Amino acid sequence: MRIASTLSLVLCASMITTNHLVEALSRCKVKGNYQNSSSSLSVHPAGTDHSSDTAEKLSFGKVTSLQARVQGDRPQWNVDMQRFVSSHYDTFDGKFRASLDTVNMASVEGALKYVQAECINASVVTNCKRKNNIKYIVFYQTTVVQPPASMEYYANATNEYNFTVEHCPFVPMDGGRCNPSADGSFPKECNQYIGAAGEPKLGFCVGGTLQDNEAIAPYPHNYWFSFPNSCPLELWDHKTDACRKEFAGGLCPQGVEPDGETCTFSYDILGYILLDDVVGITSMVNPNTGDKYADYHEFCEAGGVEFSVSVAGDNVTWLDGIEFWDSPGDSDANVKRSEKVVGAYADLLKKNPVASDGGVMRPLPTADELMTSNPPCYRNSKICAEAKFGCKRTYRSQICEVCTSSDLGCVMAESY
Repeated sequence: MRIASTLSLVLCASMITTNHLVEALSRCKVKGNYQNSSSSLSVHPAGTDHSSDTAEKLSFGKVTSLQARVQGDRPQWNVDMQRFVSSHYDTFDGKFRASLDTVNMASVEGALKYVQAECINASVVTNCKRKNNIKYIVFYQTTVVQPPASMEYYANATNEYNFTVEHCPFVPMDGGRCNPSADGSFPKECNQYIGAAGEPKLGFCVGGTLQDNEAIAPYPHNYWFSFPNSCPLELWDHKTDACRKEFAGGLCPQGVEPDGETCTFSYDILGYILLDDVVGITSMVNPNTGDKYADYHEFCEAGGVEFSVSVAGDNVTWLDGIEFWDSPGDSDANVKRSEKVVGAYADLLKKNPVASDGGVMRPLPTADELMTSNPPCYRNSKICAEAKFGCKRTYRSQICEVCTSSDLGCVMAESY
């Protein structure tokens, strides 16, 4: 996934401005349960390990949420452990780790943004394969406890396009490592995981940023997340056991709960669905055979075009494609597309929740169900603890939004 250029970002009307936050902070100093003793952003000396010295000042309550990842490999059911893991590697530990080993994911509300913006336009399709040969939409339920030092360092989240409340900045990841720049150097946020290149050691912090305004795929409420794991500066094939041991963190071992120090996040794959089924290709009839298409490759080989547009600045021109992808530059149309993903998965489970390898797929939790199991936003955020109208958790990604009025779901620290 590529993060959009900041020069092209335009704040939508629903975004909360920095002025609102400044006003909230200046007018309301409530007595809350936020455990941070400092009201300002802490700046630590470069190269210093602060991954544990803020533990007494800030205790992060674990947050469970739902993300989606569009990928080429189908999750594999492990009978012994009764869970889905990666099809890569031979051992269970290897398969378990490979599912979430320094990768990016998206909110369910924006799972198709990556597909639409990067993988299916006719200009990027080669040999009748979508970019990166994507085939499956996989649903991950994650539980996160952020490292205390990282939350102290990034306490003042005032712009969701930089980083969201309860998160560090988003870091693009590919091949099992942070994406390096042209000169081979890594982003400072990546170096902060392990205290490299003179940066403070903040721990393996999950990053999050709002990505809702790319012209070819403006998906409202679309957040992208970065999940760093051990040895985050090396590609998968170059991650040695020694490197993983020296720079351990991120993903918790099977059965271990995150604590923000030993490890930051755990996951459970609830299920998956074929992208071809969602967009309707497998419901179309191949005129050459009279049978329904088996997959995208057959559809493409028969001359079918899934998606073809031209983009000039903010102007998107539809050239050809299937009905599912109609009006790609329209936010409302994209919201409906996201709802179709959730609906298609629900329909799949109603018909048969058992995968071809015996794996048992489970329903997706609703935003309200997730919210009841999570702490109020002020518990983990100084911004929310001091906001005049509090904050509220939203969507299946459980993002904390600062409230600008006493809306339903807004929780203020003084209420507890």
